[in-house]
Amino acid sequence: MIIIGAGGHGLSLAYHLVKKGVKGIILVEQSRIGYGSSSRNASRFRYHFYSKENIEFALEGIKYLISQKKELKYNPLIYKTGYLWLLHDENLIESFKKLHSLWSSYSIGGKFLECREFEFLKVNRTCYFAPQDGAFHHDYILYSYYEEIKDKVDIKYAKVSKILHNNGKITGIKLESGEEIKDNEVIVTAGAWSGELLKTANINLPIYPDRKEIFITEDVKFEIKPLVIDFKREIYFSHTLKGEIIGGIEKEDIGFKEFSISFLDSIEYLKRLREVVKGIEGIGILRGWSGYYEMTPDHSHVMGYGNDWPEGLFIDAGYSGHGMMFAPYAGKIMADLIADNKKNRFIQIFSPDRFKEEKLIEEKMVI
Repeated sequence: MIIIGAGGHGLSLAYHLVKKGVKGIILVEQSRIGYGSSSRNASRFRYHFYSKENIEFALEGIKYLISQKKELKYNPLIYKTGYLWLLHDENLIESFKKLHSLWSSYSIGGKFLECREFEFLKVNRTCYFAPQDGAFHHDYILYSYYEEIKDKVDIKYAKVSKILHNNGKITGIKLESGEEIKDNEVIVTAGAWSGELLKTANINLPIYPDRKEIFITEDVKFEIKPLVIDFKREIYFSHTLKGEIIGGIEKEDIGFKEFSISFLDSIEYLKRLREVVKGIEGIGILRGWSGYYEMTPDHSHVMGYGNDWPEGLFIDAGYSGHGMMFAPYAGKIMADLIADNKKNRFIQIFSPDRFKEEKLIEEKMVI
């Protein structure tokens, strides 16, 4: 079988297939391990979503993420930090009261607090704190999987130009060089590029890139343990273990753009950060990077296959900003589907057919 994309989801799938004893796996990557979103994220995990479907997926996915640290070669440094939302008006507070009721029904309720209880904050308003959420290190997950599979899987560094099929069945892929690789199973785990690849098989699946930037400041005294989300200023941030403040601003930038960062955006990030956090007036930006959110119309991911797709074609993509934390679990249940024909309930829930069937999973908690 052929897996397209060696990010978190492609590596996890290859790893779980190898564990099952599957042979003859070809992993095709256009650039390098983790090139797309997997090595360009803020490395957080959370249970707190808007839709029941994503909450339930998170409950299973995070449980599996935590269990993986016992078998991974490198320690992914999983630890709880909490998420802290700053609620600037009554409408937002009322929305979070409804969400709190939903989250409490899954035993992941947080609590409403006065923001002044967090001494690093300048703001004096209502906050919502979810202590169950946390952080990890994405590279240690990526390279744990890579180390396990590198001698068991044929890894090719090349760009796929077309998915080949004939008479309703997958026949392989064509590379940009013109080389064709024949196989009867192709799994697309190419993140933001997945929609474009599927178009070459005459499948229109709405997955598109939204470029995001992350900035890291110089280090200061460690105080900001939770990930803070400020809706009013459209900013999120937290401390790294070293004491740098990592975060970004909310800005839509649709399309395949250059992986670079904007000087003006870095200044804006610092400006908004200083409005919220005490004692950081003199710090500057140390570094930054950009990467893609792989978006779908309902901001929920896509797994499995479409009922009218060529036989042997599968997808795992479209995680809309929360893909890396779900890579271990997604790889496991996709491997169960492909190797054992075992269809986890989430394969049906997050099926690509939901778009044409108008069964969207609206997810409004995109961070």
